[in-house]
Amino acid sequence: MTADIRIEDDFELAVAEGLAFKTLYVRVLDRPSARVPEISPGELRDRAVEGSVDAQIGWARRLLHGAGVDRDPEAAFRWFNTAARSGDAEAINMVGRCHELGWGVPVDPAEAARWFARAAAKGHAWGEFNLACLYAQGRGVPFDERKALTLLVRSARRGNPKAMSMLGRFREGSDVARRRQRSAALWYRWAAERGCFRGQFHHARYLVAERRVGDSLRWFRASLAHAPAAFRREALAMLSADAHPDLRALASEVAAGDQEARACLTDV
Repeated sequence: MTADIRIEDDFELAVAEGLAFKTLYVRVLDRPSARVPEISPGELRDRAVEGSVDAQIGWARRLLHGAGVDRDPEAAFRWFNTAARSGDAEAINMVGRCHELGWGVPVDPAEAARWFARAAAKGHAWGEFNLACLYAQGRGVPFDERKALTLLVRSARRGNPKAMSMLGRFREGSDVARRRQRSAALWYRWAAERGCFRGQFHHARYLVAERRVGDSLRWFRASLAHAPAAFRREALAMLSADAHPDLRALASEVAAGDQEARACLTDV
């Protein structure tokens, strides 16, 4: 099934596509995903040694996260580098992530930006998103909001929900009320529907502003269910202080569930 999102002709369009275009479309393709058979760590490593780029990336990820093997970020970085020599965009992006976050190598945002740029040049959605974040923060590259927005739109057009959510934040901060109401709400909705916890939370906020509190609850729940701890704490604090009793009740319910889960872990 295919769905189009129509975005009004405004700054995102002018940055990403040039003024020759009057309408920007974000095409999100929903394809059934095939279940990939589980491969043992030993077999995955053998395939990596034999030269399979997909196996090299998979083996590197296992080493990076300690998934079924001893964690070894330095070895993971070497395997990502090996895979990147083939020109694989995902491997190139992961080398950039290693440089950005210090996985197996010293933190070096400038070097990360160079690798992300290579991945982005190949049309890799996460390479575009990661490079956009560096431009938005001025890390490793000069601060450049225009370039950040260009890359975010390109990433979002490839279906990246985190890019959609970040575009929502950009649009929400716009000085033009029309853009805030239409563009931000649209980006948040599509980020939410693609599973981004930030997009789900902000989409729920917009539903509350539209007095659709009942509809917002399921999106708040979805966000809190898989958000990292720091975001979850801030979200619960916001909901606990909200004027609407249903939102305060949700925060109390979730907090009580967290407390019960911690107690169960303590008793084990």
